[in-house]
Amino acid sequence: MKRISTLLIAIALPVAFAVPAIAQEGQTMGTVVNGNTTTTFKAADSRDIDTHKLNTWNEFASRHPKVARDFAHNSALINDDAYAKKHPQLDAFFTKHPEIREAMTANPGNYVAIPPRQGE
Repeated sequence: MKRISTLLIAIALPVAFAVPAIAQEGQTMGTVVNGNTTTTFKAADSRDIDTHKLNTWNEFASRHPKVARDFAHNSALINDDAYAKKHPQLDAFFTKHPEIREAMTANPGNYVAIPPRQGE
């Protein structure tokens, strides 16, 4: 009986945490109205993100925070070959992982984010 209880808990716990996350995807998180423009913020649909590419980029970004910060403030730098040449590790990374550069160009918001300022 103890094994069955443990098994049920092992199955039920992940499901209990997954259901709210699944329900939140696509949910409107907020709306901002500015003049005649309305911006609606929705929860991201993480099923479209290639987590292997994201993890590979995050490992690089954690070792090169200046590059990550620069990309967060100016995503056009992702395709700037002159910028890459100034950062040999980035140039080597994009040479080894051109598919990540392509994914970052197509959807920079999936890979770069402006970190919060102190106190935010």
